[in-house]
Formats: sequence, C-alpha cells, structure tokens
Amino acid sequence: MIRTLILDLDGPLLDGKFRHYACYSQILQKYGYAPLSLDHYWQMKRARISRREQLAASQADTIYEDFLQDWLEQIEHPNLLALDRLQPNVFHKLEQWRNYGIQLIVITLRSKPENLYHQLAHFGLDTLFDQVLISDHQLGYKGKASQLKKAIPNLSSQSSLWVGDTEIDIEAARLLGCPIWAVSCGLRTESYLASLSPDFLSSDLTTIDLRYLDGN
Repeated sequence: MIRTLILDLDGPLLDGKFRHYACYSQILQKYGYAPLSLDHYWQMKRARISRREQLAASQADTIYEDFLQDWLEQIEHPNLLALDRLQPNVFHKLEQWRNYGIQLIVITLRSKPENLYHQLAHFGLDTLFDQVLISDHQLGYKGKASQLKKAIPNLSSQSSLWVGDTEIDIEAARLLGCPIWAVSCGLRTESYLASLSPDFLSSDLTTIDLRYLDGN
C-alpha cells in the first residue's frame, strides 16, 4: 500500500515552459540575438538538445558561457517564477491524496529557497506538503536521493512512489529502490521517458491511480 508520495515540482506539478522560454529569450535579446519561437525552443529542450545546440540555432553559440551564468542568476527570479502555472487539476489531486492520509513530499532542484517557498504559498501548495526538500542541481540524481534519505531515514521503498518527469527522478528512485511513475507533461518527451523503462508512465499526475499499485 502506498503511504508516501515523493513528487518532483517542476514538470509534474508546475508547468515551467513560459518561465524557461522567457529566461532564454531575454538573455538572447540582451546580447543582440533573435530567440527561437516558443514552440521550437520547447521542442528542442524536451528532446534533450544541448543548450549549445539551442544557442547555435540562433547563431548565438559564442555566448555560451555568458548564457549559462545569466541563466543561473535569472531563472529563479520572482518575476520569472510568476510565469509558472499549475498543471491542470493538480491541486485537486494533491488534496485528494492528502485526504487519503498519504504523506506528500516534494523534492526539487532549486537554489533560492525563499523564492521557492513564496511560489508554493502563491499557489496554495505550501499547506499540502509534509516536507519540502531542496537539492543542488549539480548533484543530480544522487543528490536528490541523498537529500530524501537524510530527511526521511526510515523511508520504506515498498510503500512509497516517486513521481517525476526526467531521468534524474528515475535514477534517484532506483537508487532508493523505490518505484517510479514518470509523467510526460514536463521536461522530457514520452518516447524518451519510455526508453528509460520507468515502472509506470502516463501523461500527467492526475492519471495516477494508487489503487492500481495496491492491486485493488
């Protein structure tokens, strides 16, 4: 029986497409380059086209290092975070799980905790989570797994489910021996996620039926 849900934030819960694109396009315009269209940019990002190749598509690959620095400084700015949107029907689904008595843990790769907490409060999500965990993006899946294990040392992998939208979540869950339910509404395409053979794969978080996992 699933008693704990471990949820990645960006992708499964929040749609960050407009924030990512605004950050990307603002930086390109700063250096005098024309950004790709929103759809073209997001398609490349979800297909895991490297950032250098994304910049080259606008003949802006020479600003690669400057772009990286500006990106890290700006991507979690409050003005950009305001562009994030809740994925459809996510709030209701989280409330439903909480009412079932399931422990909800969100774990995310962010570097500015205060901005994160403000964003969660803005969406009314702050009251739904039992714990909010932050991991350094440079540590990847090992950092996420380590942070979760440190916060919940007695976590039972048999009664937990990890929900995420990238290879980082899939590998972190596997490191903990936890089943992973991948969703394709975020940063990775369905075909790519399927190639990683997650335990479960669906379009979004609202399609997750815990009764299916419990065998009922």
